[in-house]
Amino acid sequence: MMKAMRENTKIILWIVVIAFVITIFAVWGLDLQSGGMAQQQTVVGRVDGVTITPMAYQAIYTQLSQQYRASDPTGSLTGAQQEMLREQAWENIVNNVLTSREVERLGITVTDEEVLNSIRTSPPAEVQQYFQDAKGNFDFVAYQEALNNPEADWSSVEQMVRQRIPVVKLNQYLMAQVHVSQAEITRALQEEAAKMVAEYVMFPIATETVEGTGPSDADVAAYYEKHIDEYQSPEQAILDVVRVAIAPNDRDRADLVYGGDQIRGDIVSGDNGDFATFAKTYSESHTAAVGGETGFIGANQREAAVMAALASLQPGGISPVISTADGIAIVQLIATKKERGETLYNMRELVMKLTAGSATVDSLSLLAQSLQEKAVESGDLAAAANERGLEIVTSQPFAKGMPVPGVGYVPALTRFAFAGEVGSVSNVIADENNFYIARLQSRTPATARPVAEVAEAIKATLEREAKTESARRKARAFLRSNSAPEAVFRDVAKQYGYEVAKTDSFSVTTPVAGLPGYSAFARAALAGQPGDAVGPVASGDAIYVIHIVGRSEPDPSALSSRIPATRDRLYQQKVQSYVMHWFNQLKENSKIEDLREAS
Repeated sequence: MMKAMRENTKIILWIVVIAFVITIFAVWGLDLQSGGMAQQQTVVGRVDGVTITPMAYQAIYTQLSQQYRASDPTGSLTGAQQEMLREQAWENIVNNVLTSREVERLGITVTDEEVLNSIRTSPPAEVQQYFQDAKGNFDFVAYQEALNNPEADWSSVEQMVRQRIPVVKLNQYLMAQVHVSQAEITRALQEEAAKMVAEYVMFPIATETVEGTGPSDADVAAYYEKHIDEYQSPEQAILDVVRVAIAPNDRDRADLVYGGDQIRGDIVSGDNGDFATFAKTYSESHTAAVGGETGFIGANQREAAVMAALASLQPGGISPVISTADGIAIVQLIATKKERGETLYNMRELVMKLTAGSATVDSLSLLAQSLQEKAVESGDLAAAANERGLEIVTSQPFAKGMPVPGVGYVPALTRFAFAGEVGSVSNVIADENNFYIARLQSRTPATARPVAEVAEAIKATLEREAKTESARRKARAFLRSNSAPEAVFRDVAKQYGYEVAKTDSFSVTTPVAGLPGYSAFARAALAGQPGDAVGPVASGDAIYVIHIVGRSEPDPSALSSRIPATRDRLYQQKVQSYVMHWFNQLKENSKIEDLREAS
């Protein structure tokens, strides 16, 4: 069992990444409820009757955000990053529930012996990090000593391992469904190594002419009925949205200038470092990493106020705090020089951006909250907004997952639009720039678009199909003539007035004839033999007839050494594809309700 666990590490990642990124159910004891109890408590979603509680959802989000902050030197999260992590938390917990159900359905169990063997021979990475040698490698001896300490409590590790072993077993089950045949390996090696040279005649689809007046209304109607599923308009919503901009005020600027004055005073005193030291610590410019030094710049490369202050300095001089459009700046002149009649300045800069302070954000948050409460109470978002001098934006209809017209991409607004009740008012929604309050004006179900709305697109499709068939007919006629005894490809092409082009040496994996690698053109050439003419081949925007001039087969002995790596690569690809398909099937066959409040 443990040997299999180690051997399958790479494959396990496909499941772990998708389903078990965070092991919360056993480790943290969070409450996922099923049955009647779920109806008695606030929920953020359900998966086949299993209730996802706010506590479970928030715990995963908190864990993900902590991990993200640990990997980010700034330690901060933008609104977009927070939203990304919320979506990841939701996907993780949904996939966890689905996978747990599948483990149960397959009757996968864990024995105490398996848990013990795993702990002794293959401890989790979370445990290994505490037992490392001087080189940062896992110190197995030190781990065994700790493991044999009778006073140590390993129950939490046991719980973690007991939960993860089913993932390994499920992984083995999925792996057993995947097989790479010798034919697949041979074909992949040939696609990479076989080299071909070909002549070809191309029949561009776009330049084909088709007799008649084009598709009739009856043709359009028939195509529409046959392909009506392709013309479904998705469920759409319309929102009324009030936006409260999170913008700094005069007090925020005054506070920033005051802080800048304090920093400048410390720089001038020199007690705690030079200008470069303070720039590295406080500056929000890209030059902070090099102590604020800009190199020689001209007058148009910084704001006029900054350049004016710089021009008044002597080398080594430090400017007062300069107010800029985006905040403040303090500069120190290093040197000047003349170049083509222009004065260039090399300086150090300390730039701090103006943002809304906590007091301003709190005040705006209270404004947004009072507006939301008034709108809920009165049922009239527009009136509540007007009382506060705020505008209301009514969106055009939009689909799930799309930006809100007139507002932008705010995922929480979209969630509300497709989860809330028509006429309801959202909670206050925030990103780094705005607070939003929305009212769901309407939501229309998915429906087929009227034939009149898609008629031109259908006509274009029918015309292209007719042109494609015309090109195929010409290609088939040319191919028939070329199949006559003693026929010569170029001579037959000349009789038809067709131009013959010739390729350089190519393989299936490389571009050829203006087409990308792995094209139908290249694969058709590989399937033929030297001297063959193959076609018609549809590839890109044309139909081709291909004459294979030459082909060099790879050295079998050289190929044999590549078989293991090729088999592994194909196996990994097939496992990834199969696991993704397996997960998609689980989701399609499950009832997943995203009831997260838009907040």
